[in-house]
Amino acid sequence: MNKQLTLIASSLVMAFSSPSLFAQDSVSQFDEIVVSGTRTEEAIKNIPASVAKITSEQMNKNLATDVKQALKYEPGVSVNGHGRFGMEDITIRGMKGSRVKVLVDGVEQPASYNPGADAMRKNSNNYDIDTLTAIEVNKGPTSTLYGSDALGGTVIMRTKNPEDLLQGEASHVGFKSGYASADDQYKLGVEAAKQIGDLETMIIYTYRNGHETDAYNTHDDSKGVTRKSADPLNIESHNVLAKAFYQINNANRIGFTGEYYTRNANGDILSRDGYTIAPGFTYTKTRGDDEDTRKRFGFEHEWLAENVMFDLLKWQLNWQQQRSQHDNYDHTNRLGNRNRYREGKDTSTQFDIQFAKSIELAQSHHQLTYGATVINDKFDLNYIDYNLDKGTSKPGPTEVPTAKSEKRGVFIQDQIFLLNDKVVVTAGARYDEFKAKPDADSGLKDHDSDAFTGRLGAVYHWTNKFSTYAQYSQGFRAPTLYEMYYDKDNQAHGYKIVSNPNLKPEESNSYELGFRAENHVGNVTGSVFYNDYSNFIQEVTTEVNNFKTTTNENVEKARIYGAELSANLWLDEIINAPMGTYAKATIAYQDGEDKQTGKTLDTIAPLTSVVGIGYDAPNETWGTALDVTMVAAKDNWQDKNNLNVAGYTVVDLTTYYHPVKDMTVRAGLFNALDKEYWQYQDMAGANKTTNGIERRSQPGRNFGINVNYDF
Repeated sequence: MNKQLTLIASSLVMAFSSPSLFAQDSVSQFDEIVVSGTRTEEAIKNIPASVAKITSEQMNKNLATDVKQALKYEPGVSVNGHGRFGMEDITIRGMKGSRVKVLVDGVEQPASYNPGADAMRKNSNNYDIDTLTAIEVNKGPTSTLYGSDALGGTVIMRTKNPEDLLQGEASHVGFKSGYASADDQYKLGVEAAKQIGDLETMIIYTYRNGHETDAYNTHDDSKGVTRKSADPLNIESHNVLAKAFYQINNANRIGFTGEYYTRNANGDILSRDGYTIAPGFTYTKTRGDDEDTRKRFGFEHEWLAENVMFDLLKWQLNWQQQRSQHDNYDHTNRLGNRNRYREGKDTSTQFDIQFAKSIELAQSHHQLTYGATVINDKFDLNYIDYNLDKGTSKPGPTEVPTAKSEKRGVFIQDQIFLLNDKVVVTAGARYDEFKAKPDADSGLKDHDSDAFTGRLGAVYHWTNKFSTYAQYSQGFRAPTLYEMYYDKDNQAHGYKIVSNPNLKPEESNSYELGFRAENHVGNVTGSVFYNDYSNFIQEVTTEVNNFKTTTNENVEKARIYGAELSANLWLDEIINAPMGTYAKATIAYQDGEDKQTGKTLDTIAPLTSVVGIGYDAPNETWGTALDVTMVAAKDNWQDKNNLNVAGYTVVDLTTYYHPVKDMTVRAGLFNALDKEYWQYQDMAGANKTTNGIERRSQPGRNFGINVNYDF
């Protein structure tokens, strides 16, 4: 595996060693505009950090059905979660969970809630990618831009606006349909947009109906913990996104957004049927009935003021609620038939204001951005235990009391263009304050913490085809309500969990060096990074007379370092291949350790590479691509008893065809060689005694087909 990756890297270097590398006679490949790097629209070439953008066109080409598939080829990024509760979170360069911030149209998304019990999860699986125009990934700490939780990076999902559908026309209607065999999912979507004078409106509706995502073995009908196939689920989702924008005058524009997503999943949890946790507690008739919803309503205003204080003012006010409900049915010898109802809900009101000012000086040009963010959030759990035989119910044991949190942040950033734009310096600073207040009945203390973060980076354009960059940035993460207020005294089982509202924010310092280059044969980017983390929150357990006491404390320090390389090559320029033939390759390497113990971090991804070759016909009527993903073994864990995960190679083949101007047919064959494999993040915590390892495997050979028609 390592020899293959070394050969790939050497080939990329050779391809870009020609004397014409720094030629200045064509348009830059790095003029792609992103917003995640500076909070404003800026070309990637001027950002001193690794920023990736996955467009809706790329998602369509790969026949992605969810965020996990949309990001599967992005180096240094992986999506976690599988089975009944779906996508849990995103890992960027070894950081996961609430250490990676997720935003949808600038609206902060709550982190997943996982108290450890199999009856309750509140996961982040309620985003429909057919509404997205792009997903941007800012790798590394970005707290100076986005505040708490951007300790390890930021993922920004940008939904479509009316102009994305209209594309200069007065109206648009489009239909989408598709099928994916990996989860037997059928999709039907419709989108419509209309411009009437200064008013632009749109609506997108997507319906999906499918089943559980297959494990490699799909034919095991047995019950119990040794079951090899995934538990059967029926999954149905609906998503509606509506927007309206009105141009009041040349200087003012307002917009309204409404979105509603719901996902229902139900089925028999056959892998738990027959499981015995204690004498008299053997589970049978296990079944789950889940509903996840996300609702948001927003108002935004842009004012092109061009006054002495600011040129542009943008502000938005959003309300969002994300809720997960789980009915957990089972039968035990002692309790009979029961339903453990578990509900978790995040409700937030978010206000964001941003000013932009352009300042021209004799020797420099400044793009000043400053503003503030206010987020009020309420988190509450509702647990009820029903005895279905007796017709009785009682409150269930919640882990965390109802609590409110407040986030306040102010920021400023200056992007300075020097030496006729050859040098671009980006400097920023931010102050954040975080408060948490649990319900008074809990008897737990309030929390109050704050953080200053800074950022300094620079890009040097040696030519308009070659640039290097360097950046130092800081990140922080306020402790979660779960970490501070989990409080449980279980004397009968010999343990208790003690809350700790005095936790300090986690902190990070990041250093990154990189380059971007291109010539007539393609483009290449590379970066090396070193991230240092402190005040990591970790469970600490003490034991006295066989009684265990656990609490969270700021005790851990860690470091993560690595390198990434990505390239696109135009083969018609290199070897006289047919016009439109290209190749691409990415390599991502990570390493790191817990500085307290010297052990590796379980979130460190193994060496990963994606190599592809494709063809797009010059008349744009058809195209095809072959992508090969190679992942090394994961054989270094914090717990030496953790099962090692074998390396693997997976081959995907996709194609598209335009039979008529406004119709596109896409098809894909995934894991074409029918490889049985496991992703490392699904195997954390698994050892030789863990049952059901086969259920954690990825699907075998599978296919998908999509049809889009616009008129």
